Amino acid sequence: MSRRDDPAFNRVMDGIYASFMKRKALVEGRHDRDIRDPRIILDIARKLSLLPDPAKVIRITGSKGKGTTSRMIAHILREATGADIGLFVSPEEIDHNDRIRINGVPSTVADFMAAYAAIEPALEAAEESLEGASYLSPYGIFLLMALHHFHERGADYLVLECGRGAEFDETGNIPSTVSVVTSILMEHPASLGPTLADVARSKLFAGTNAGVLICDEDTRRWNDRLKIVEPEKVAAVPVPAKGGTLPAWLEMDKALARAAADAFLGRQTSRDIALDDKSAAFGILRDGATRCYFDACVSASSIDKAFASRLIGETTPVFLASLPDDKDTDAIRDFFAGEKGTPYYEVALSGTRGYLHYDNAKAAGRVENEIHYEDAQGLKALADRLCARHGTDTVYCLGTQTYIRLVKMAFAGG
Repeated sequence: MSRRDDPAFNRVMDGIYASFMKRKALVEGRHDRDIRDPRIILDIARKLSLLPDPAKVIRITGSKGKGTTSRMIAHILREATGADIGLFVSPEEIDHNDRIRINGVPSTVADFMAAYAAIEPALEAAEESLEGASYLSPYGIFLLMALHHFHERGADYLVLECGRGAEFDETGNIPSTVSVVTSILMEHPASLGPTLADVARSKLFAGTNAGVLICDEDTRRWNDRLKIVEPEKVAAVPVPAKGGTLPAWLEMDKALARAAADAFLGRQTSRDIALDDKSAAFGILRDGATRCYFDACVSASSIDKAFASRLIGETTPVFLASLPDDKDTDAIRDFFAGEKGTPYYEVALSGTRGYLHYDNAKAAGRVENEIHYEDAQGLKALADRLCARHGTDTVYCLGTQTYIRLVKMAFAGG
């Protein structure tokens, strides 16, 4: 029986999303600043004595790389201290329980369900008091479950990944010793925008309630312009040297993670702690004869063009993207299919997960296939057909985290 067919697990998932689904028609398409109230969830955390000591917390936000950087920081802290490190990430990598980890090990399904049972009475009481479009954020409920699990297991330090923003995000409103902003790109404009300055303002909020904000130079320049965080609290990390074996953004994430861990511990951690395999957003998988690169890329500005050009010259891959209407679809396609002339295909995901919309791609006739978001066999078959069509053994899959999750399921056999 798959997880989807487990009635007890489904009851928990239905409970997590129930408040949002009840008001979905009232909130869909509106900006977070108009519909999100982090105080609802944080009041519950306070009543349950789950709010962590800021001295034990690092928080991470950003348009790209926040999940990768979070995982790297947690790994560095574990290796450098031997302490028990609680890690909360969003979204999940494969299954919802893997959002919550201690020392890199996901919570069991039983612990995941027990965490929900422990906070359920408080959620029900809070739901009764809500009015209008106010709702219990699913992300916030996952966070409550993580905080409960970490409290029960006695985690020493917490590494908490924000949702899509920070200012109207529950984690963004939990004080910490260190905060990190990995990047600021035109991502989630319908929720955080409409302008890039709005996105920057939302992300930079994470530095207002932290002892120090670790970021890249571009983020520092945004802060200089918007004046969100006191300049003396901002520590910008230089761009790493070019020419590595990983995309430039991933090398930057490694540098940010090391700087954040150093600032948190008050000392330099060992540079021998390996981080190359800690990304959930980029990697290489192999299943049978097919090699698959995966890249959670939804903005052309986050493409490492030198890395992509080198890869195209060496492997002649087929690019298989899944980019909903609110992503940087045209610019990404123009680079790979236009400028580089590589085989480039698009896939639409069906099912209710994330309520993803591909109307533009469908109307333009660009969708090669529509695949259910859990149909791993269907995606693998499509990738194999496209590789055979173009005489290559390499497929490069890029798109949303939902799509990358499916890619990992499809190529997990290698």
